[in-house]
Amino acid sequence: MNQSVSVLGAGIIGICCALELQRRGYQVTLIDRRGPGEETSSGNAGILSYSNITPLADPALLHRLHRLILNLDNDFLMHYPHLASLLPWLMRFLRRCRRETFMRDGDAMNQLTRASIELHKRWMAEAGANELLNRGGALKLYREHTTFLRDQLERELLQQCAVRHEVLDAQQAYELEPDLKPIFSCAVLIEESLSLRNPQKLCKHYARMFGEAGGQVQQADVQSLRAAAAGWEVVTEQGSLTASRVVVSMGAWTPEVIGQLGYANPLAIERGYHTVLAPQGDASLSRPVFDVDASYVMAPMEAGLRVTTGTNMTARETSPDPRQLGHVMPRVREAFPVAGELLREPWMGRRPTLPESLPIIGPAPRHENLWLAFGHSHMGLTMGPVTGQLVANFISGAAQPFDVSSCAPTRYL
Repeated sequence: MNQSVSVLGAGIIGICCALELQRRGYQVTLIDRRGPGEETSSGNAGILSYSNITPLADPALLHRLHRLILNLDNDFLMHYPHLASLLPWLMRFLRRCRRETFMRDGDAMNQLTRASIELHKRWMAEAGANELLNRGGALKLYREHTTFLRDQLERELLQQCAVRHEVLDAQQAYELEPDLKPIFSCAVLIEESLSLRNPQKLCKHYARMFGEAGGQVQQADVQSLRAAAAGWEVVTEQGSLTASRVVVSMGAWTPEVIGQLGYANPLAIERGYHTVLAPQGDASLSRPVFDVDASYVMAPMEAGLRVTTGTNMTARETSPDPRQLGHVMPRVREAFPVAGELLREPWMGRRPTLPESLPIIGPAPRHENLWLAFGHSHMGLTMGPVTGQLVANFISGAAQPFDVSSCAPTRYL
């Protein structure tokens, strides 16, 4: 068998898979209907945080489940026409809202996250992308002390996983970010976290590195995947191509392709929105901040201050519904001096999520020479390089750096 691999999907996950496979000596073609990093990977908060290891299935959610179901809180919005189809996913999610499960899943996320950020540091230096980095850490802000107490289990997980963090009083927080308005009672500083001033540019840097080393990027809409004598036939609207091996890393669009091969759809789709604000006067923000009580993240970017929203559970292709962004904008103005919005309309992305917040990474259960890498939820940017490394290890037969059974496709497919 020859050394050709087609990687379907050119978001950060697909780019990293292609780059790492290329480094192992494979001839790699990266295929996507859009350019590298131009879909969901472009619109996140840009945070590479060691602390983003907290599963979404937090036991604390159970105490406000009625509020979430009734769409009373800004961090969650359910699209009711989609509720029936989501019930199996939601029931599995709720069963995971237990302390033991939370800590176990968080430990698995920590292994992925820590390894991936270290790889990012190396790759960014190689790609000449260090100018995108902000090394000031990240700040989690609390307006209400009761909310801070609610997050105690999260801090226990950080402690268990040796994630460096410091609890700050209000004065200490304002010393770090003096332009914040005096409405916060305390904060948690994640000291080692990195952030990016332009996530899409990082994708482009990695894709350029891949291309300069001989990798092929093909812009085409993948319509189907068929087993063939030589391995696989990838059918696009421009025609077909063959590859001895295929990696499917199409994010929220993965189920359409693997569904034709008989695999169920394990995903829920979390819509996320962002807008970009101009700071007022000479106000500035030196690191991303998460206003926990108001349910938004604000991150300094090249284009301005990017404000991202919480979760909107809905079907992938329903009409945009940016009401969460509308709800948080007055809260943003309470917290920081901002001027007008710099985007004509909000950006929208689709985050593919599994109940335990851990992605699917590994060989397809019932097909040879087919590997899957999707379902990274909010962590695609962070976990890109380690996903590429794990996929390349599976394909090449190399040993994995740690136990990856928590990401096995067989748990759903």
